[in-house]
Amino acid sequence: MAAAERLVVIGGDAAGMSAASQARRLKGPDELEIVAFERGHFTSYSACGIPYWVGGAVTERDELIARTPEEHRARDIDLRIRTEVTEIDVAGGRVRSRDLESGGESWTGFDKLVVATGARPVRPPLPGIDAPGMHGVQTSTTARP
Repeated sequence: MAAAERLVVIGGDAAGMSAASQARRLKGPDELEIVAFERGHFTSYSACGIPYWVGGAVTERDELIARTPEEHRARDIDLRIRTEVTEIDVAGGRVRSRDLESGGESWTGFDKLVVATGARPVRPPLPGIDAPGMHGVQTSTTARP
């Protein structure tokens, strides 16, 4: 029997984990190994719900999380949180990652690659935009202490 293909997903928020979940629905673990890297602490959270959390309408950050890392792992998705991809070797079909807790680095091969890393918020040229306490919100960990 041929070895399973490997899909590597960089980014564990909505887009990345949706791609990983859809791939899992289409192919089982014997056909496709899925490895997902997320440098943050959370996956599959509602980024559009962050303003409600900041404003207090949502009281607990965990209310914004659609699926936990454990739920993804239970679906045979090798999800590596607090792991940042630092290099993509397209010709070699591999990514280098660094565990943000231990500092350890390793290479992971891929047959298919999804890059779903998001973006930074646009900071318009407005008076006071660089004042103390002004922050862009792009993740639940940057939204409020």
